Amino acid sequence: MQEKDNIEEHYRKTFSGFEADAPEHSWEKIRSRLHPEETKGHTGIRGLRTIFRNSPRLYPFLAMAATVLLLALIWFSYSDKHTISGHAYAGDSRMCRGTAFLFKVYDKAKPLDTVLMVQSVPIDEKGFYQFFHIDHGQYLIRVNPLPGSEITKNFLPSYYDQDSASAEANVIHIEKEDPTADIRLIPR
Repeated sequence: MQEKDNIEEHYRKTFSGFEADAPEHSWEKIRSRLHPEETKGHTGIRGLRTIFRNSPRLYPFLAMAATVLLLALIWFSYSDKHTISGHAYAGDSRMCRGTAFLFKVYDKAKPLDTVLMVQSVPIDEKGFYQFFHIDHGQYLIRVNPLPGSEITKNFLPSYYDQDSASAEANVIHIEKEDPTADIRLIPR
């Protein structure tokens, strides 16, 4: 059996149970991980980074919350908008092809002096037209047949409720419901 060297025995006695303290700057680096409650006072970007770093389970929740917030914003921005739709008729049949014009009326009484065109939409083969995203208010609708068509030879462009002049045209009031306005062209 080999005898132990005195140096080894002296070394073991000297350094047994010895633990050196870590340098002070190393504790500052790991303090936020050891004590996350101390970092709750951070605000702004630095605080958000700390929250996300310490709780990765928040990502799906925050994504869902952001989606719900975006959809609510879109819904509220379009909730007061209306749609006006209808058909255009030339005699007893539906007018195929043309243009429908929507005018906003700012006057309180006739004669209508302050009228502004808001939208124009094409009329399809079945005589259908539709205006989207309309605010509350008073409106006029005018229907013009396709230039050069057979309908233009027999009918005049007309406003809602068979009146050819805008001063005699009936005004459509939009308050709560989406109106349907069928327009019949006036024969020549």
